[in-house]
Amino acid sequence: MKAREHMEPSPAAFEVRKDETTRLYEALIDGRVVGNLAYETTGGRVSLTHSYVDEDQRHRGVASALASHALEELSQTQTKAAVYCGFVADYVQDHPEYQGAVDLNRSAFIATRTARDTTSGQ
Repeated sequence: MKAREHMEPSPAAFEVRKDETTRLYEALIDGRVVGNLAYETTGGRVSLTHSYVDEDQRHRGVASALASHALEELSQTQTKAAVYCGFVADYVQDHPEYQGAVDLNRSAFIATRTARDTTSGQ
């Protein structure tokens, strides 16, 4: 699967919740956290920083469900977010309805182990 291909989540398959204590959007399957999208809030500004999905749950739409949930919430609150997560940036490019909710600056992305694994096809 190419890095730009994203599976769309099945609404019944995932529960996504926001945990303000840990600053994570969490994806749950059968009550088990299988992925998360980290965010920071500084001076009233939200930054989506990093996503992670358990290896056995990848390519099933979990990351897409996390991105969609976070971006929908930001769109509804009219809060513009900075995006430092490469997956979320790709998701926004594939879903132009969210482009007004974010500021993309690919030069600011942090090359994480997960990002390298994704781009190398591992």
